Amino acid sequence: MTLHKTTPGTAVVMGAAGQDGFFLASLLLQTGWTVHATGRQSVIPDFNDLPGDARARLHVHQIDLLRPQPLLEMIREEQPNEIYNLAGQSSVSRSFSDPLYTWKTNAEAVVYLLECIRNESPKTRFYQASSSDMFGLPLVDTARFNEDSALSPQSPYASAKAAAHLLCRSYREVYGLRIASGILANHESHRRPASFLSRKVVDHVRSLTQMRDREIARAAPLAVGNLKIQRDWGFAPHYAEGMLRILRQIEARAAVSGAEAESDEGLNYRDYILATGQTHAVWELIDSAFKIGGLELEWDLEADDPLTWAAYFASTKKPAVIVNPKLLRAAEPLIIRVDPGRARRELGWESGEGLEVFLADMFHCGPRSAIAGPAKS
Repeated sequence: MTLHKTTPGTAVVMGAAGQDGFFLASLLLQTGWTVHATGRQSVIPDFNDLPGDARARLHVHQIDLLRPQPLLEMIREEQPNEIYNLAGQSSVSRSFSDPLYTWKTNAEAVVYLLECIRNESPKTRFYQASSSDMFGLPLVDTARFNEDSALSPQSPYASAKAAAHLLCRSYREVYGLRIASGILANHESHRRPASFLSRKVVDHVRSLTQMRDREIARAAPLAVGNLKIQRDWGFAPHYAEGMLRILRQIEARAAVSGAEAESDEGLNYRDYILATGQTHAVWELIDSAFKIGGLELEWDLEADDPLTWAAYFASTKKPAVIVNPKLLRAAEPLIIRVDPGRARRELGWESGEGLEVFLADMFHCGPRSAIAGPAKS
């Protein structure tokens, strides 16, 4: 089911230079929408594959979330039908080294946005990018979080996301604004930057595939954090389509149920989890990546201490993967399981395949590219 009945309008995609922003803006442009794409620099992803009429509907704005006034003025002027907030500091690791920047871009900026919508553009629908990291440590390893689960963030990133998530819920309930949050599990693609684990792993394996056997034997092993960590990994383009369904949930629920649509008001908006429903350990992700590169590994995963876990090339027994103690985080949840059932039942959204699909995409498409766009402040 695709939501093409919605009359094309004007959307703001914040963080359009990132992975999710690229896929979401592309979907909107392909379905006739005018898109105001914002980013920290006057650089946008490569939209050259889109038809000329779609590119003509793309307007780029250079926005610094620490100085959001130009963004607020643009919203006031454009009165957009939809706003998708995908901007902010997105690295859990970086949030520990720069918690203040993380808080200002992921939480404080949302306050300005919500106040602007409430006072200047109350008919705008607003999508907030929340994260499954907000759930934190499960009480038991078998726990599966849903949209009503309590939040227990374990990082500055997750804490800022949780604050913004709760604030959005409050503005929806108190002011009746049409606000919905997508609580997304990990999702990857070739557009992930080098700071993410998936890109680090794929780039390392790709470099090995370009070496001769004797060079591989001398190459430094891949150094990572806790190999025991388990997460739900999906393919990013599927999640961008899910974001549209979340913000257009009134139409989506009616299409799925066959019933008359509810009134399009904040009272009838709710949050949704997007995930595959399957978890994989970090070591499984790495093992799959090496297999795609034609390199078989043998794993040593017996000890309780994650520092001792490692992998060796099956052909040479040389170290291939090691744990770097500096990359271990004491409070990091070992496993985060989430239930995407509500999105499947109510919105008709399916995650599609996860781990193998995004790894193949990263290998075959290579790193993301970007081109300069006509900046507009």
